[in-house]
Amino acid sequence: MELCEQQLVTLVDQKPIPSTEAWAITPSPFRQLLDVFWSSHDYTQEDGQGPDVGDQYRSIIFTNGTQESRLAAVSKEREQIKSKGKIVTTEIKQLGTFYPAEPEHQKFELRREEFLLQLIGKLSEEEFQKSSLASKLNGYAAELCPPNIQKQIEKKIEGLRKGWPLLKEV
Repeated sequence: MELCEQQLVTLVDQKPIPSTEAWAITPSPFRQLLDVFWSSHDYTQEDGQGPDVGDQYRSIIFTNGTQESRLAAVSKEREQIKSKGKIVTTEIKQLGTFYPAEPEHQKFELRREEFLLQLIGKLSEEEFQKSSLASKLNGYAAELCPPNIQKQIEKKIEGLRKGWPLLKEV
């Protein structure tokens, strides 16, 4: 299952402070998540990602047990070899308690896309948070889908946009 097709993708902060922005993704094979993880960010940048700088944006893998810790360590070693001399700054830590981020940070990319919000209709905040469609569209809006899936979704959305008078103006 592709990252953008997960049933639940929720932006969360690990507490106590300092917090770390992370995604709780359920369910998925851990190895597949590691592949997406390494391909979707700069794991050599210390304390940040692109212009987002700070401890909360650091590269980190949370695991829920010994097997996941081993898989994460092996994958980190593999990426270190491929990094051509750059240091892989990714930390590997045992999963603690996660606390949901504030509502305005949940499905952040989707909230910025008015026409995508119109596609899912009027939902209460609770329904929005639990919606698998909203999760998938958030992954699409954040461009986290593999290119072929991203293009497939784009085609479907553009087809809806052309055929739906309300969306032509958005």
